[in-house]
Amino acid sequence: MAATLDFLRNELIPYAISARDISRAEALRSKFNFEKAYGSYDEMLRDPNVDVVYISTTNPMHYEHAKASLLAGKHIICEKPFTVTTEQAIDIFSVAKSKNLFALEAVWTRFQPYVKQIKEIIDSGEIGTPRFIQATLALQISHKERMIEPTGGGALLDLGIYPIHFASLFLGYEYTRLTSHSIKAPSGVDDQSTITLEYANGAIADLSTSMSAAYGTSARIAGTCGSIDFPMLLHGQSFTVKSPDTPAAGRIVQCPFDFNGYEYEIRAAIKAISEGKCQCDECTWDDTLAVTRLMEKLRNSWKQS
Repeated sequence: MAATLDFLRNELIPYAISARDISRAEALRSKFNFEKAYGSYDEMLRDPNVDVVYISTTNPMHYEHAKASLLAGKHIICEKPFTVTTEQAIDIFSVAKSKNLFALEAVWTRFQPYVKQIKEIIDSGEIGTPRFIQATLALQISHKERMIEPTGGGALLDLGIYPIHFASLFLGYEYTRLTSHSIKAPSGVDDQSTITLEYANGAIADLSTSMSAAYGTSARIAGTCGSIDFPMLLHGQSFTVKSPDTPAAGRIVQCPFDFNGYEYEIRAAIKAISEGKCQCDECTWDDTLAVTRLMEKLRNSWKQS
């Protein structure tokens, strides 16, 4: 994200970086041309020149750092998962509302141009009514310490959140049945999982995640008369539409990034803050709460299995 902020320096000022280790903060400050480095988060929050704090600490620390930032009068953009529990997220949004401050869960994929492009295709009726969504995000990253941390680790919070948000963008949150299966890592967190959401209109979302097997990062939306296929769920810059009106191989739709894809999220946040809003239309507080509730429900059920 620091590289993205550097890219957007005509639209914002990359001002300060903080870390528990001042030497690490200094190294990042130098690499990405920030003005200041701090060896503690509290020290940075006391700086009156800081307007917005981007939080990318470990998952269990999101709640503490987000709340401290808001109480210090700073707007926040907090990495996904916004918090580990729904109760924590509700508290953060309550504080943001009481102080009229902006708060956003940084689910960068919700802000990418393809979201609007797909919605326009669906609304046009080209693929008919969406009936099935498949989304997979499986990477070999189980060696990373944050992934196996007992209170905030696991594939779901770090990776599975993306397929869930993807399905929710096009099918919503009003599922009628939830089934899932999880395989645990030695630390007790979820290593791999499959999740199936069934909706009242008969649509199904089939979502899979793994942090120990790299078997794909794809997605598909199948409608009553066509489909949309993504070769890459996260960094893909094109997708294929197949319908009765396209050639057999389908129609390729381009959606290239201006830089690396994260810029759309930051620009949306800048726009919302400049307009005096506390949240973004692309990822509202209700969106975050709905996904957080679902993930908490899943994690609690897996603890009992």
